[in-house]
Amino acid sequence: MPSANADLVRRGYEAWNRGDVEGVLAFLDPEIEWHGYTHLPESGALTGRDEAREWLDRFLDAWDQLDIDVTEPIESGDQVVALVRFHGRGKGSGVQVEGGADAHVWTVRDGKIAAVKLYQGTREALEAVGRS
Repeated sequence: MPSANADLVRRGYEAWNRGDVEGVLAFLDPEIEWHGYTHLPESGALTGRDEAREWLDRFLDAWDQLDIDVTEPIESGDQVVALVRFHGRGKGSGVQVEGGADAHVWTVRDGKIAAVKLYQGTREALEAVGRS
């Protein structure tokens, strides 16, 4: 049975897949530390829900549809590693896209997501939480 932390992360992805960005933001601590993918433009460290919302809006602007499939979460203390794959359809082009395996590391404090770091691939994320 998943912990409350893993369940919180799972519910966040469910909101994403419904297209409910406001629902995703509701799970975030007001002062969240957000670290987007380093291979994308404007992906440096962000602080707070407003900056996270702006990043999400820019990220989603390129897609007509973008879903995230999540495997079973890996828990390590107050962190949850979600191994994910994106699939979607590009805005305008209609091109279908299937992403490779990525990892998102979520840090949970007091029932809210306090930090997230998005990794392209999985190795670095697992190492960051002491797993290999």
